[in-house]
Amino acid sequence: MNSTMKIIIAVVAIIIIVAAIGAGAYLYSNNSKTSPSPTPTPTASPSTSPTSKPTGVPTTVPTSGPTATPTVTPTPTATATPAPTPTPTISPATLNGAGGTLVAPLMSVWQPAYQQAVPQVTVNYNPVGSGAGITQFTQQVVDFGESDAPMTATQYSSLPSGTTALTIPISASAVVPAYNLKLANGSVCQNGLNFTGQVLANIFLGSITTWNDPAIQNLNPTIPLPSTTITTVHRSDGSGTMFAFVDFLGKSSSTWATQVGPPSTSPSWPSAPAQIAAPKNAGVAGAISSKDGAIGPLEIAYILENTGQTSLYYGTVQNAAGTYVLANVTTIAASLQAGASAGLPTGNASWTSVSIVDNIYGNTTATNVYPIVTMTYALVYQAQTSLTQGAALVNFMSWIVNSGQNLGTGLGYVPLPANIVAVDNATLKLVTYNGTPILH
Repeated sequence: MNSTMKIIIAVVAIIIIVAAIGAGAYLYSNNSKTSPSPTPTPTASPSTSPTSKPTGVPTTVPTSGPTATPTVTPTPTATATPAPTPTPTISPATLNGAGGTLVAPLMSVWQPAYQQAVPQVTVNYNPVGSGAGITQFTQQVVDFGESDAPMTATQYSSLPSGTTALTIPISASAVVPAYNLKLANGSVCQNGLNFTGQVLANIFLGSITTWNDPAIQNLNPTIPLPSTTITTVHRSDGSGTMFAFVDFLGKSSSTWATQVGPPSTSPSWPSAPAQIAAPKNAGVAGAISSKDGAIGPLEIAYILENTGQTSLYYGTVQNAAGTYVLANVTTIAASLQAGASAGLPTGNASWTSVSIVDNIYGNTTATNVYPIVTMTYALVYQAQTSLTQGAALVNFMSWIVNSGQNLGTGLGYVPLPANIVAVDNATLKLVTYNGTPILH
């Protein structure tokens, strides 16, 4: 019995040992097959994680950012420097400006276009003339002034104590010799009658008194000029248009420079046999168109906006290269490029000596420039007393400079070249409220 039991116990022990060895071998074999291998892990992980993240991020971020911005900030033109974005958000405001009549036709285009882009801001502009515009700006009764001539040293000295005026060129245009003339054969004299600076000076000095004077006839040998008395027309108010015109006459005639003196918005016009003084460009246009034989300096938009409706026409003017040039967008742009391509002051400096007429007067190589061109300037105070008004003002000026430049080409206004746009945008960043720039 004891032997039998010993045998049974021994057999059972052997079976248990064998089973244990088998189980260990199985476990070892199974663990060898499932333990992680360094190779498959990197292969599986990149296939899922990197694919989803790069796809989502670039698709959403760039699309939403630029799309929302233009609804608040005017979109710059393709050739202009991007406009800075005013901070804070533009609040409802009304801006009042006053100044030159040269820019008035363009301003009447800008105002509704800007209000459509920024409906919470209304802009009012009173074309009282450059001289009156500077006066109202100096007296601080308007948000911005406007002038077709830069401020003089005297006007700078008349600014309120502690203030700084910023000068912002906003466009450029031409002053043309406009006339209303019936020829000797009964037909109306169209655009293109030739003039030199000397002849124009002598007309307004009163030494040339009839249209068939040899000095005019020799410049236009094929045109049957009449013996009609010349009636000169000029502004009765302070005018940047007149400033540019008499600047050219003074360069062209030593007699004019001596008798009349340096260029001014209100020159002392010499006596002439027949003479009319009228307010604003519109008044000059009306006086010329109502009088046969009349001639006067006029901003070109006042002819182009009434083409076919009045008896107003305008002549060519000889430039330094000897070419007789008719003013149009191309020849005005050439003048602006030649006369303002470099050397402009900063916006917070004096612009008294800036003159496109002076800069191109002696340029004998520029055959396609029209010689009587002027920039027109907005005037704003560097330190604003109201954040709401200041933000609206800077936004409007930024929109003009960067987005509104192509709206006036049909009226003879020339878009500003890139160098002037850059000067303007730098100037707008100088405008502050409580010492902090409004634009960032």
